[in-house]
Formats: sequence, C-alpha cells, structure tokens
Amino acid sequence: MESLAFSLAYAVPAFGATFAVSIIGNAALNAAGRNPEKASTIQQLMILAIAFTDALAIIGVIVAILGKVM
Repeated sequence: MESLAFSLAYAVPAFGATFAVSIIGNAALNAAGRNPEKASTIQQLMILAIAFTDALAIIGVIVAILGKVM
C-alpha cells in the first residue's frame, strides 16, 4: 500500500502539470490566432505560465520524495 501511495504521489502532480500545460497551450494558440500581431507577447506569457506550472509539479515530486524518506 505504501508503494501505491508513493507512485500516486508522483503521478498526480505530473498529470496535473500535463493537463495545465495543455490548457495553457490551447489558450495561447487561440489568443495568437485572434490577435497575430501580439504573438510574441503571448508566447512569452505562455512560456512563463508553463514554467510556473512545471515548478509546481517539481514541488509536488519533491514533497512525495520527502514523504517517502521521512
């Protein structure tokens, strides 16, 4: 049971980050399609949002590792 909880502690942040990145990418492509002259600004904001999302996923994985060790 402990190994199942540990693997879920890895899987849930990874799934959440993947889902969030797909939503961010979809929104950015829609925004760039509606306003092509702002595409570079939209791209910068998209990359920043993806970086924050991945940081949260990494924090979730670190918490899972700390929970396993302690």
